[in-house]
Amino acid sequence: MSRPTSVRLPEIFDDLNVGINLHDTDGGRILDANTRLAELYGYSVAELRSMSVGDYTAPSTRFTQEEASRRIARAAAGDPQSFAWQIARSNGELRWIHVSLNATTIDGVACVLSEVQDVTEYRARERRLRLLSRIVRHNLRNKTNVLMGYADRVQRAVEDDTLEREVQTILDISTEVGGLSDSVKQIERIAEPDATERSPTDLRSVSRSVIDDVTAEYPDADVSLEAPTEIWAIADEGIRYALEHAVRNAIKHNDRGVPTVTLSVGSCDETGHGVVRVADDGPAIPDVEIEVLNEDVETSSTYHGAGVGLWVMQWCVDSLGGELSFSENSPRGNVVTISLPRGEVPDDRNG
Repeated sequence: MSRPTSVRLPEIFDDLNVGINLHDTDGGRILDANTRLAELYGYSVAELRSMSVGDYTAPSTRFTQEEASRRIARAAAGDPQSFAWQIARSNGELRWIHVSLNATTIDGVACVLSEVQDVTEYRARERRLRLLSRIVRHNLRNKTNVLMGYADRVQRAVEDDTLEREVQTILDISTEVGGLSDSVKQIERIAEPDATERSPTDLRSVSRSVIDDVTAEYPDADVSLEAPTEIWAIADEGIRYALEHAVRNAIKHNDRGVPTVTLSVGSCDETGHGVVRVADDGPAIPDVEIEVLNEDVETSSTYHGAGVGLWVMQWCVDSLGGELSFSENSPRGNVVTISLPRGEVPDDRNG
């Protein structure tokens, strides 16, 4: 049986503030779409008609053309589908959408109508509230309890030789609590980003600036930059927050006498994204610290300093429509990779 090629949505669908498209029932190909969907995906309706779901799905093993086809087939068979999906817009920016699929018939042709809503900011607020709740309920509460305990011991150890160690512990915990507070402030600033404030940003320049600031704070660390050319990405101050946390974590949690950290700036041949890699020679980041970044993972344990730093990095990169990943360095250490959609070189940098 030949596929329908001329099925079209009624023009009134262009007046809606929600994305609407029609899929064929056997492969997920888009037959038609309204204006809102084209704006959301960043492709024209004509382009969308020649694409499959996999063409605009985020490059993740969690989301595949096969899974999309299965859901469309279920909807076509009379089993409505409702689920979250992650797309890659035409410029490479990643967005979260909520999709509702229902079988319908238009002009005598059976197809599947898809209602698509951009829920990126909603998911960001939801994750922020969950994180802040955990920080307040676990980290701050537990650290305060420890602080109070040591304060009581100091009071009773005024004549004791251990006084200096006790006081230092109080100072260390106070510093950590202060760091948590700073992290929360950064999350608050990037939780509801204004896309109009983003602009083409040279990742090499930002990386160099971060290195200057961090090495002033940790003069004994060996921090270097490998960036032969300018790499421009669409970003805001969130990229600086992410890099600062990546470099500071690599230094603070390093067990070597002279921590070594290398920032490499380049581009990804496959996606065209701008990429910054932060490689260190310290101990491996605990799996639990990385796994908890997955929104499907729940935990009741406290977040240590590194964990909160990783959360801030995740938030910053998510807010910019990019990707954050972790891998092992060779022969020892970690590689934190930040990938962001490329931006055009500003006119005043051309020529």
